[in-house]
Amino acid sequence: MNKLFEPIKIGNITLKNRIVMAPMGTTTDTTNAFNMRDVNYYGERAKGGCGLVMTGAVVASTEFEPAPCQKLTNTKDVYMLHLVAERVHFYGAKFGIQLSPGIGRMNWIDPHTPPYSASPVPNYYVPELICRELPTEGVKSLVKAMGESAKLAKNAGVDIIEIHAYGGYLIDQFTSAKWNHRTDEYGGSFENRQRFLREIVEEVRSACGPDYPIAIKMTLDSVDDDERPIEEGLAIAKYLADSGLVDMIHFGRGAYSCRWRMVSSVYQPEGFDLDAAPLVRAAIGDKIPLMAHGKLNHADVAEKAVSDGVIDLVAIGHGLIADPHWANKVKKGKLDDINPCIGCGECHFNAMKGHSRPCAVNVHGMREGEFRLEPAKSDLKILVIGAGPGGMKAAATAAERGYRVSLYEKNSYMGGIMAAAGAPRFKADVKAQVEYLKRQIVKFGVDLHLNTEITMDDVRRIDPDFVVVATGANPVVIPVPGADKPHVSTAVPVLLKQKAVGGKVVVIGAGEVGCELSTELRMQGKEVVMIELLDDILRTADHFVANDQNIRYLVENSGTDIRCSTKLTEILDDGVMVINKDGETEKISCDNVVFAAGFKADHTLYTDILNAGYECVQVGDNIKPGKIINAIHQGYHYIRVLEDE
Repeated sequence: MNKLFEPIKIGNITLKNRIVMAPMGTTTDTTNAFNMRDVNYYGERAKGGCGLVMTGAVVASTEFEPAPCQKLTNTKDVYMLHLVAERVHFYGAKFGIQLSPGIGRMNWIDPHTPPYSASPVPNYYVPELICRELPTEGVKSLVKAMGESAKLAKNAGVDIIEIHAYGGYLIDQFTSAKWNHRTDEYGGSFENRQRFLREIVEEVRSACGPDYPIAIKMTLDSVDDDERPIEEGLAIAKYLADSGLVDMIHFGRGAYSCRWRMVSSVYQPEGFDLDAAPLVRAAIGDKIPLMAHGKLNHADVAEKAVSDGVIDLVAIGHGLIADPHWANKVKKGKLDDINPCIGCGECHFNAMKGHSRPCAVNVHGMREGEFRLEPAKSDLKILVIGAGPGGMKAAATAAERGYRVSLYEKNSYMGGIMAAAGAPRFKADVKAQVEYLKRQIVKFGVDLHLNTEITMDDVRRIDPDFVVVATGANPVVIPVPGADKPHVSTAVPVLLKQKAVGGKVVVIGAGEVGCELSTELRMQGKEVVMIELLDDILRTADHFVANDQNIRYLVENSGTDIRCSTKLTEILDDGVMVINKDGETEKISCDNVVFAAGFKADHTLYTDILNAGYECVQVGDNIKPGKIINAIHQGYHYIRVLEDE
């Protein structure tokens, strides 16, 4: 990993390596100000070895829209930003902010008032709400505000400004031929559409000095949407490089209509934007450094991209939320110690809901320093039943604290339903997290027993001081005639390849499991019909929009025959009987039927253990079928607060 850790110069600063914490909209509070959580959050990534730590978008003005994120509009906003910069600098990293004039037509804060944009175009979230055209004097006001905000940032100790001209937000709306229909100096020709961005760069340069580093984050293309053709994106990249005004280009792809190309999801391959990097390189030459993002938290992929000269810097986002010490671990060759991001998008999903933005696999993510583990106060015997994600996390945490821990699993493998979730070829990130948790079990010396189902008699024999019930949930099988036939199965054994299926398969249920299973079976060459009682697929899913769009894209393009508003009535030896969306009875021929109709928790063992007088808790799906984030956080925190009183 030599090239990743070579220094690189951007403007008048030198980074100690090529690893950048990507800008992400992850942290804020109700005041839209930086706070001590930000100090600890960004500081931890600097401590973890990043060469450059970037904040998410920071707006320079609230004149035309309420701040959707942190703001930097006056000297009162400088105090906490300086503390963040100071903490980052403690570890030899450089600190940058992503500066934005606003989000324009993408405004979601006020669904009733038309936002300002480059032109009168539909608001993204409420299309019937037509945006107001930002007046010419308003454009100039925002240009001035960007310069003033950049000066405040420089005075706060910020080393580099990245101008946020990405993602369909306000600058993008000006540079886009689709959204910019203006007739003043900021619209019309290609050069005029770039004028807003160019004047911002010039204003920031004037405010911060000729040598102060300025980067641009730009949208190369919108991929599956007509918002930005790649020819336009390449022309913008060339225009910026030729201007001599900017010191780095950071490109990304996608639009809100294909959010999964903007914000990575579990279903994408590592380095998914790198195939476009040679096009950008050809457009800009070697004038300035080029940075990309997109699941570059895979060390071999990141190293090759930099070594081959495809890009000069790697921007890692969610991977550094999952493990802030990724860079140091890669440098030291401790790859097995890296806590891998599972691409669930919970960090962004929770941000959009106004929550405290936790990470599914890193219980400390964005809450750094708040949930420290204390050494055990006594020699308690801890029994953990079930080696799914919650059980493994509880067992490893208990052993790390110094308790005597036994972990029992009825199956021959660890991971529970999560192991099946990571089985499809397009969900390698989840499989990697299962392997990481297994390594933690070994690392902390947990007494592991596989192929051992625990009964109430076993609990009495072991006589533990504290019990964690993490036995997961049971698959739901719809009670129709023929559901017990030998060619009928549930999804988990099929995903784990414990149960073979023939060439024609009917999948019952079109939630996440059904869609993923159907896609995987199609990739294996099977003919698949997916039956769903509701009027659309993924109706019961509770996940980030990028993940939703991505799995929809996969299953709808897989060739799966999707039958919504269809009711299963009977399973035959050679097919199934259904009532289709037209109310007609229909036979669908198949070799196998696989239920992916959800899961249901069984609380019997937990209730028996409680009634026997043992101190006991439930974690994960044993409480209620849900998400990995619930299981891992519950497993950690129940053990963390044990003996807290």
